[in-house]
Amino acid sequence: MHRQGTVSALPNASTRYEIELVSGLERFVDDELTRKLGGRGYRSLGSHREGRLSIRYSGPVAPLLGLRSATAVHAVESFDAPRPRALLGHENFTRLASSIGRVIAIHPAGSFRTIRIRAAGSNSSVLRRLRGEIASTFGLDDREDVGHMNVSIRRSGGGAGWEALIRLTPMPLSARSWRVCNRSDALNATIAHAMTALPGYGRGERFVNLGCGSGTLPIERAAMGGAERIVGVDSDVGALECARENIAAAGVLEEVELLRGDMRQAPLQDGSFDTATSDLPFGMVENTGEGLDVLYDAALREAGRLVCPGGAFAAYTARRRLFEATLARHKGLWRRTAEVPLRVSFHRGYIAPSIYLLRRR
Repeated sequence: MHRQGTVSALPNASTRYEIELVSGLERFVDDELTRKLGGRGYRSLGSHREGRLSIRYSGPVAPLLGLRSATAVHAVESFDAPRPRALLGHENFTRLASSIGRVIAIHPAGSFRTIRIRAAGSNSSVLRRLRGEIASTFGLDDREDVGHMNVSIRRSGGGAGWEALIRLTPMPLSARSWRVCNRSDALNATIAHAMTALPGYGRGERFVNLGCGSGTLPIERAAMGGAERIVGVDSDVGALECARENIAAAGVLEEVELLRGDMRQAPLQDGSFDTATSDLPFGMVENTGEGLDVLYDAALREAGRLVCPGGAFAAYTARRRLFEATLARHKGLWRRTAEVPLRVSFHRGYIAPSIYLLRRR
């Protein structure tokens, strides 16, 4: 039996962890890790795979479970084994099971109900047997498709052995617990966190999200704390209802205002915000007959109206050429101070959007 519900259950000795993230957000994850773990037995090992950061850390695991810029965190166990079959041996399996048990122990009972193994050849007889052994040991449902207990098996970096990566949480960190209402166009929460952090404002910030959708950006800004005002604007009643459900689940109803209005002409005063944000859409604007060029032009103009001189506009778009061409027409209003290129999984492939940070002249 494993004692459950204590966030200090992982070993005190330095453990290697691998941080999974949206490719391009490495510096945001590194900044957050340094801020939360610095001086507490933390050492960065750098990025050896795209979308991954490796660290050594010997402190309590709680700060890792609260990372907002990361997609997931995995404890890494290395095995000097010639092939995956050796993980079924008594010594190796005992060590693997011990690590899995320590992860289960840091969560309330019942948090882990299913087991999934991710690996090349995950349907092989060896890995099916390994999955079955883990399921039997911890009373989990043996599943091939989904898993609260998520274990990845891969060759070690040097190729001489094998590694097991054990996700520390039943769901990815990017699957926020407050997301009780989901929409297909919802912004990835870790990207939203980066967008709210990029302008660099702290206490007293006045923040507006044009086209707030299901509320991801306002909620992520509220989670940072210290804002004087947070407003989300959307013309879609269904989106606002969804956002209100998520904001309530996040416990920030008192901090976030939702307004029904066109993001191209928001019902707000000129120069009344320090930061504007927008997740600009990929395709044609529904129910308007207008193309993206018209929308992007209007978004830059409206953000310029709402933001005070010196204020910021953080915009996320996959149409980078269009955005930059539109920005060139507004160079008297905005200057670009940063671009964060990303690589984001999308429909079994990838897209290459960017976060742009503009400053109001």
